[in-house]
Amino acid sequence: MSTSVTVPPDMAALARPDLSPQDVLALRRHYFADNAISLREGGELFAIAGKIGDAGCREWHQFFAEAITELLVHQVSPPGYLSDENARWFMDRIMEAGHVLLKTEFETLLRVMERARRVPDCLAAFGLKLVADVVLSGDGASVTGEQHAPGIVTKADVEALRRVLFVASSEGFGAVSRAEAEVLFDIADATADAGNDPAFADLFARAVGNHVLCGIGRHAPCPDEARRRETWLDESRSLSSGIGSILRSMFGTRTTPPVASSQATAFGDEVVCAEEAQWLKGRIRRNGKICNAQRELLHFLTREARHIDPMLDRLIAEARAAEIAA
Repeated sequence: MSTSVTVPPDMAALARPDLSPQDVLALRRHYFADNAISLREGGELFAIAGKIGDAGCREWHQFFAEAITELLVHQVSPPGYLSDENARWFMDRIMEAGHVLLKTEFETLLRVMERARRVPDCLAAFGLKLVADVVLSGDGASVTGEQHAPGIVTKADVEALRRVLFVASSEGFGAVSRAEAEVLFDIADATADAGNDPAFADLFARAVGNHVLCGIGRHAPCPDEARRRETWLDESRSLSSGIGSILRSMFGTRTTPPVASSQATAFGDEVVCAEEAQWLKGRIRRNGKICNAQRELLHFLTREARHIDPMLDRLIAEARAAEIAA
């Protein structure tokens, strides 16, 4: 639950749009005094950010992003594993009642997802929804830096969507989640009759196609598995010198990493199964027709999948007919 956080009295004087690099240094010394950031202190920094807005010096924006990333990504165990609880805390801070999204906060969101080894699906979808709000409202000051007519996907919007999708799969782990794919479908439905930038249809097709064909994906090991691997790595390092290395050279002994509890490195088999086909059938043409982005998705699946459930045959044929007619 979102709670109101006040700025400490000794820091309140610095919470102003014209703060200087010297002011930021004072904030840094205060909040990093013990080399850690607590959730309470994180809440205070969001309160300070709300008073500063998108003004402030470059040093402030760097410090804010660094501090929140330290809190959510680096000082957890194992490092890099952003928990669902912390992700919800982050989203609550951004969506405080009456709070206007700041560019500082959106850029920090991207940095957190980029640095994390595990990004909860809810946070990645949240980032896409922020861009979706820009598409529908036309107010992209904090996300794309662009104002445009509502209900159209511009090139700047496509790049913002691309950035969120990219950082949410940092280190090569993960595929596009169902929650992310649903947001992309919502955007496509809401802008079906708009003159969207052509790059949107391509991005939509590749992202949703990734979800359908590579849904198993490649995921970061679970936190417990990551801790076991860290323990093995520490043991290996300790054996790399002194008597350990001598014993290994004499008897051929070696330390091996623990076997993962589950094989999480499998990729999708490029098949559109019945379950995925049923979902697509319910999403495509939801508003009465197949839009350009959805046609591009069907073409993508036809090219890339080695088998598509017959449930989609009619939609594929309709998409082909519409392309010929055009």
